[in-house]
Amino acid sequence: MDERIYQIAEQINEIHQKAYEVYLPWVEDVCSRIVSEVELSHLFDYLLDFACDEKILVLYKKVCRKYLYVYPRCIKFYIETYREMWEDKEKELENNT
Repeated sequence: MDERIYQIAEQINEIHQKAYEVYLPWVEDVCSRIVSEVELSHLFDYLLDFACDEKILVLYKKVCRKYLYVYPRCIKFYIETYREMWEDKEKELENNT
């Protein structure tokens, strides 16, 4: 059983690494220019799925900082969404242990 859990954890790490490799160039591109709010929202929607990973969270924050004053409502929405999705779950896990 422990070996299976280790394998699953390793697969999750590999998926997160692959997501980072895919999203890093996209984030770099989006941060090098001004994109539409629609394009920005699409990027955030994808990043959110992996924002539990520290490297993806760094990318998420980079985009937030770049567009904070361009699309403040959008950034506020995605910061709140991140908190609801990931920080609340983290707190729940801490409370259950």
